[in-house]
Amino acid sequence: MLLEFIKGIALLLSLCLLQGFNVRLCHQKPRLEQAIAGLLFGGIAVIGMMSPVQLAPGVIFDARTVILSMAGLFGGPVVAIPAAVIAGGYRLWLGGVGAPIGLTTVVVAVSSGLLYRHLSQRGKVKTGAVALLLFGFLLHAFMVLIFTQFPGLLFSSVISQIALPYIFTFALGTLLLGIMLQDIVKRTQMEQALLDSEARLRAVIHAIPDIMVVLDEDGYYREVLSSPSHLFYSSASELVGQSLYTFLPQETAERLLTCIRESLRTAEPQAIEYERDTPLGHRLFEGRVQPLDYHLGGKRMVVFLARDITERKVKEDEISYLAFYDHLTGLPNRRLLQDRLNQALAFSARSGQLGALLFIDLDNFKTLNDSQGHDIGDLLLQQVAGRISKCVRETDTIARLGGDEFVVMLEQLGSQEELAATQGKSIGEKILNELRRPYQLAGNEYNSTASIGITLFNAHKENSEELMKRADIAMYQAKSAGRNTLRFFDDKMQSLVSSRIGLENDLREGIRQQQLVLYYQPQVDLHGRIVGAEALVRWQHPERGMISPAEFIPLAEECGLILQLGDWVLNEACQQLQRWSIHPDTSHISLAVNISARQIHQPDFVEKVLTAVQLANILPHRLKLELTESLLLADTEEIIQKMIVLKTFGIGFSLDDFGTGYSSLSYLKRLPLDQLKIDQSFVRDLLTDPNDAAIASMVVTLAHSMGLNVIAEGVETEAQRNRLATLGCYTYQGYLFGRPAPAEMLTPLSSEKIL
Repeated sequence: MLLEFIKGIALLLSLCLLQGFNVRLCHQKPRLEQAIAGLLFGGIAVIGMMSPVQLAPGVIFDARTVILSMAGLFGGPVVAIPAAVIAGGYRLWLGGVGAPIGLTTVVVAVSSGLLYRHLSQRGKVKTGAVALLLFGFLLHAFMVLIFTQFPGLLFSSVISQIALPYIFTFALGTLLLGIMLQDIVKRTQMEQALLDSEARLRAVIHAIPDIMVVLDEDGYYREVLSSPSHLFYSSASELVGQSLYTFLPQETAERLLTCIRESLRTAEPQAIEYERDTPLGHRLFEGRVQPLDYHLGGKRMVVFLARDITERKVKEDEISYLAFYDHLTGLPNRRLLQDRLNQALAFSARSGQLGALLFIDLDNFKTLNDSQGHDIGDLLLQQVAGRISKCVRETDTIARLGGDEFVVMLEQLGSQEELAATQGKSIGEKILNELRRPYQLAGNEYNSTASIGITLFNAHKENSEELMKRADIAMYQAKSAGRNTLRFFDDKMQSLVSSRIGLENDLREGIRQQQLVLYYQPQVDLHGRIVGAEALVRWQHPERGMISPAEFIPLAEECGLILQLGDWVLNEACQQLQRWSIHPDTSHISLAVNISARQIHQPDFVEKVLTAVQLANILPHRLKLELTESLLLADTEEIIQKMIVLKTFGIGFSLDDFGTGYSSLSYLKRLPLDQLKIDQSFVRDLLTDPNDAAIASMVVTLAHSMGLNVIAEGVETEAQRNRLATLGCYTYQGYLFGRPAPAEMLTPLSSEKIL
């Protein structure tokens, strides 16, 4: 008997399978799902009645109460009532003495399930395992009470043979079917929630105008999340499975692939901007790579979101232009000038380089504006802006402050005030000359001039506001001086500029009139004998007396006179060597001549040196050319080749100021040198500064290891000479042995020991 009831419960498993299939098949059609469920529940109940436990003809017991009660609980009236009609109709068709009671059990089972559903929805009862078991027990115990309506002998058989197996088996069947149906309902609800969530997410993503794709670590498209009809690609199917290189330029694809791998390496988002051609034309995109926490086919994944920022960039550029540039001339405005001036002051603080501010104001501009109108005035301002731009370097800043006021900011004018002032004055005069040329305005010729105020700046002395005031004041000084001119902020600077210009003119005249003379400083060996000398140029000015090379050499380099001066020094030194060569006491002396960077870079430098040697008829090995380290920074290969050529003729080379510049052993070993010269800055504190002593020792050791002679300059005391000797330096130059002097004063000493 129990086994027969268990067979009835087995039908419940098939019911669950069919109901689960029904839910998945009709998940988008709830009405159809409920209709099919009603048929399923009713049909399974009918199948159960086809092989029941039969106590007597027309008296059957089956699992329909379990099925119909659960139909009411989990399906509601729409499912339970059709199932009850099917089950009740079939039971009525079977007939027999038990038919009325059988119909009653159908009604009671469905009603109990619907009541349980009603109470559960209002939170009165639960639908957990214990509650379902208790519900099944009570329902089937009540069914046994209904069975008391059978005739006496039949009732006794029910109580003795059916009651307990019926109650306990179908109570467990109610629990089993309820849990399984509950799982189907929950799973269905969860799947529906996921589908709804996915639908909402996809709808949101498709509504976003950005491109959103999933890429693997090798740059292959794995999924397209954006709308398939996106404007920037034709269809999703064309992307999936393809490489970045298929749709992007190679350089862009490589940058994006690098960005993907960096994001996966750091587990952090990475941003990128790139350009590409689209159906809408050439566009600028901003992309963001975000690593995903899953693998596909063994590859790590990222999501890539890209948006078109072309219009935004255009608007940003427009806003930036309006904020920082003058709309009439296209020049920077006051705001941008202020920012660049602050940057220039910061650079000046770091580098020590001076700059200049030129304040330009057009003369009588108001007259033109009032008489010809603002349109003509605007044309003039535009042409003025163009002319000023032609007069300055690309690195300089030109700004329009408003009206007819312009400012030019010059940077990196050197660390000397005279040089900076001269450059500022030169550019200012160039601007004045350019602005005084006639203008063509609307078919008419117009003449205009300008007044310029100049002030130098150094970050340690001024701030930007003060500089603007000074330049403005200087401009008004130019106005007061009669217009069409320029003035520096103070009289001292004006005087310095004038003095420098005068000095330059005097130097030109001095070279022409042979006012320059050579002095010679002796170079001695360990025993105090003169073995050589260094030629040092001096300027015997007719009014100012003897002028130090520290004053006029930088000026000569600036104005281009250094080539004339260098050629004269070289030829004069060779002539002096020739004069020394005819006297036994001085014939052994070698002469060192300093060579400037501009000299050695001249294409005919080698020819000039050889010509000077030949004209003087001297032994080439008596001439020694001194080069500085800084000279070797540019065109090193060219310089080395020129040195090698001269070296083949016997001319020697000395590297001056070694250790103070950009010493590099890589070029030092390639230079055809004869001598290294220890700079006087290391000799000065040789006895008190261990660092200077170490550097001097290093230079000596290096020179000896390379087979070079070494000489120390700036030797002023016997103690310095002795210390250098202990380090291995045996040739010296300095005030201890003699100051620079004319050749006739050096000659008597050549046969004597000095010290």
